[in-house]
Amino acid sequence: MRKGPSPSRRPGRPPADSVEVPTADRILQVAARCFIKSGFDSVSMSDVADQAGVTKAVLYYYYASKAELFLRSLLYVMEIARQRTVAILESSEPLLSRLEKLTRTRLSIDVTLDMNVIMRGSEEILSPEQLGELRSAEERLVEVLANAFEEEMRAGSIRKASPEFIARAFLSLLVIGRGEMERLGATADVQAITDEVVSLLWYGLRDH
Repeated sequence: MRKGPSPSRRPGRPPADSVEVPTADRILQVAARCFIKSGFDSVSMSDVADQAGVTKAVLYYYYASKAELFLRSLLYVMEIARQRTVAILESSEPLLSRLEKLTRTRLSIDVTLDMNVIMRGSEEILSPEQLGELRSAEERLVEVLANAFEEEMRAGSIRKASPEFIARAFLSLLVIGRGEMERLGATADVQAITDEVVSLLWYGLRDH
């Protein structure tokens, strides 16, 4: 008995068992690194495919346009940053120790997640709805930090102030610290820069 035609696949779609989740993650990681370091206009889909070790057909199967890949890759790294922040801040260690660990972790990542720059560079690329997704992702990260600072304020460990403002100040200091890492290159001392970042924030949080 003759079988009917097999269901058609979208052009460029890889076989079901050829692209595992780690490969999809690698595409997003590579794309985010490229976009953050070089900017949207300077990165092509071929660049991302080559660095991720996949074909352009595979890349276009998952992401129909460069703008979509840009958005999804940024959302991906922002969610990873949020999850790592949650994991560190949920520790029972003193806040100062948690901030030091969080800072070391963020400084060790080879991209600078500067949301001010990212948002400014996205306004001509993304739709209002897509920009809203980016802003929401940023707010979720700020909220995690703000909650930790607010808890310490209630406990009397740090002075009372706007938790959201402190959270954004900390994120800004991380961007500055990462920039210093890039400026110093191979001579950069992660622990020394961590100490500078955390001490600047911590001195302002303590009652004098």
